[in-house]
Amino acid sequence: MLHERLNSTLRAPSGFTPRRWATQAHERFLQHEGPDFLVNACPGSGKTKFAAMVAWEALRRGEIDRVDLVGPSSHICQQWLRELASWGIHLDPENTRESADCQGRVMTYQRLGMSRESFRLSDPRRTLVILDEIHHAGDARTWGDALRHAFQGATRRLLLSGTPFRSDNRQIPFVRYTHGHFGTSASDFTYGYGEALKDGYCAPIFFPHHDGEFTWERGGEEHQANFRQVLGGRASADRLRTALDPRGAYVCSLLEEANRHLVDLRRKHPEAGGIIFGRDVANVRALAEVLTRITGRAPVSVTTDDADAGARIRRFRAAGTPWIVSVKMVSEGVDIPRLRIGVFLSNIRTEMFFRQAAGRLVRLVPGLQDQAGYFYIPSLARLVRYAREMQTERRHAVGARKSTPLAGGPPDDEKPRGMAASDYRFLDSRGQQVGIIETGPAVEENGQGLLDFARDIALQQARERRERLLRQMRNRNPAPRQEPAVLHERKEQVRRKGGRISSLVREVHARHGVPYGQIHASLNRCQGVPSQQQCTLSQLEDRERLLEHWASQGRLGA
Repeated sequence: MLHERLNSTLRAPSGFTPRRWATQAHERFLQHEGPDFLVNACPGSGKTKFAAMVAWEALRRGEIDRVDLVGPSSHICQQWLRELASWGIHLDPENTRESADCQGRVMTYQRLGMSRESFRLSDPRRTLVILDEIHHAGDARTWGDALRHAFQGATRRLLLSGTPFRSDNRQIPFVRYTHGHFGTSASDFTYGYGEALKDGYCAPIFFPHHDGEFTWERGGEEHQANFRQVLGGRASADRLRTALDPRGAYVCSLLEEANRHLVDLRRKHPEAGGIIFGRDVANVRALAEVLTRITGRAPVSVTTDDADAGARIRRFRAAGTPWIVSVKMVSEGVDIPRLRIGVFLSNIRTEMFFRQAAGRLVRLVPGLQDQAGYFYIPSLARLVRYAREMQTERRHAVGARKSTPLAGGPPDDEKPRGMAASDYRFLDSRGQQVGIIETGPAVEENGQGLLDFARDIALQQARERRERLLRQMRNRNPAPRQEPAVLHERKEQVRRKGGRISSLVREVHARHGVPYGQIHASLNRCQGVPSQQQCTLSQLEDRERLLEHWASQGRLGA
């Protein structure tokens, strides 16, 4: 009966054609014997659609009864809700046990960590768990423990990541390692950025990188350095802090060049957008002010301080606003295909963060010819190396001892202990372009991908290569489809404060003097639900009719 009910709602999106790698990964998933299947696929390759296809097929065949999904942020969970809804799979983002008209639940790793017992699988229904950006499960020990506790009994677990590695020594739950609890992670299917470029599923990225002269004062002594000089500890952190200061000419000139480039791109791609990755909340606001002076238009800014951060990102995605400034909110998993320009002004220098940030620029817009992305970065040796190695597959390595250091260095800004902010003073910063790193087909021609000639010549030749490549490829992207109706949003509209149900409850209270709590408790008993949050859409509509009868007749009727 459950299988028949599910089949009546499931549907493949109109115009959907699975990508070649997704078909291959799905075949391997079906043949895989263990419960855990790790897919390492680069940002922009289509992991969300692949996972939706896997869930749809498993439900359609009756191999599972329900789907749970865990994501790294509320905004990304909202993207999943919309994608799965387009396949007829509706998940519940509100309840620890889904309402009867949903096929599972969706939650963030953080929410799961706060209430792991409530989310634990405790009934015999067969469950597929999709763990998006699974490396986040190692962010806190409680998150990993909660994941294992809640989903140890799942029928299948589909692990997804575009960067399945960490800069620390923490294990990623449900990931297999070559030596048991340590060693190198083993992906069950890998689809890298280099393959996605060749297949035409991702846009190539250029990395214009800029050096400069940076002057600061520390403890009354003046210091000056550029990025070519090898510095350590305090001096290295001070140099980067000086370079990224929004008051300096380095940041200003970098933003001016990036904005000129975006204006040029918008002549042929009017909706093209740009993103700036800042250091922290105060820094994002300062960068937004600099960009406003340069462009004459305030950018969208998104930080963890913004209660409506997810809504701001969704509005930016749908609108034609040129720029968005953020810290980490748009660095991972967020799907904004119109982003073409990026500026990296963050002090976070882990390879994972860098690849995730660059991944915002690789998504393709159907029908657009020249779709290269351009990521402006400081000429720090580490960042330049990351750019050159974008096409290199990376896997997670866990040392045998927790204290074992991993390649890639410290996770954030390498700020030495004991540094007093009052000892430091910004003096000046100047910038100049050094070169351009390309991730497109040119890397196969010269083996390095570093173009040392002028920017205009480099970009002109790159465009010619792009045009030749695009002429040879057929468009593998489906036509854009209408946003699906997400079930929980429709229910929110019915339940909203000031809506029909809310008004009718007030009317019953005013006319008959029944306490609000008693009204809701009576409705819940009549409908056989623990709370209004657990109501299906049809039950909410029935609740309106019950309240109308109560208001007019003075009693709760059928």
